[in-house]
Amino acid sequence: MITLNKPAITLSVTLLMLITTPLASFAQDVNGMKLAETYNYSYVTNKFGAPDRYWSRESEFGLDEKYYYGQNFFRFSNNGFFSTFTLIDNRFAVFTLDLQGGIKVGEPVAKFNQLGFGQLEVKPDGSYYFRGIGDAVFEIFHNDGIITRMVCRFPS
Repeated sequence: MITLNKPAITLSVTLLMLITTPLASFAQDVNGMKLAETYNYSYVTNKFGAPDRYWSRESEFGLDEKYYYGQNFFRFSNNGFFSTFTLIDNRFAVFTLDLQGGIKVGEPVAKFNQLGFGQLEVKPDGSYYFRGIGDAVFEIFHNDGIITRMVCRFPS
């Protein structure tokens, strides 16, 4: 006769699930491009299309690039490190890897609650921080609960 130790089995299954869950889950992304990863010009333009305006310069840390799509802005520093974005219209979505369709400008701020992680924190000016995505600073600006702008910066 085999005797099963249920608490030990439960703990083993829980640990197995934690170990096999991808560490990249809950990563900040824009249309599938993860913040704090490295991309080159070809990849960015294949993913987002040709920018309306592009700026680049070499610094002591490597290539620094800025891509503008209308008023939307993406910055890649230190040879392609995706460090910053500002979204002002609905052509791009955030958290597309975690929520089907992601979250876009023009949608309710409350949609962030569907992610199942992180939390909204009201700032003194009435806008929000979204906490729970590592070191990134994620700000949400709104008008009567409808997102008007999203800004995310990864500390350099």
